[in-house]
Amino acid sequence: MKYCGKCKTLLADDTQTKCQKCGRKLIDDPSHYSPVYLITANGFEFERIRSAIDCADIPYSYHESVHDAGIQILNTAAPENCDIYVPFGSYYDAREILVGIGAWKEEDLLNFSEDDENRIMNAKKTADEEPELSPKKARIIRIVTMLVFLLVLVGVTFLADLIIAFFKGLF
Repeated sequence: MKYCGKCKTLLADDTQTKCQKCGRKLIDDPSHYSPVYLITANGFEFERIRSAIDCADIPYSYHESVHDAGIQILNTAAPENCDIYVPFGSYYDAREILVGIGAWKEEDLLNFSEDDENRIMNAKKTADEEPELSPKKARIIRIVTMLVFLLVLVGVTFLADLIIAFFKGLF
């Protein structure tokens, strides 16, 4: 499995060294945070895919397709064609969701080798295993941050008073 850092696509063919779209050198092992192109959708299909990914708590981003020449009316409608990206660590889950809702068919999936499938699953496990701050630690960090901010404010005020007193003494 190869990854293009510019196009954000995964390629199942391990023999390629350059991306066919942009000509950039392919990466062998993307990090589990690397954005991966998932699908291009528009209109109702776009909203359906977004809500399915949202329900699964998978982080994603979308960008208007580069090749799209459509015009948004009053900037209130979703762009005509949007490319949806997910982190590499969430790619496997997002792919399964798209198959589950019928946005992809099983035969349209990239045929990764067993090693590549294991690499994708390990990236998911690595992303899932990252420790999150406990509520107690997060509260302590917020309190300490507020105290440091207050100390900085008091210090700036004190320093400003000293400077003003110095200039008053000159006149």
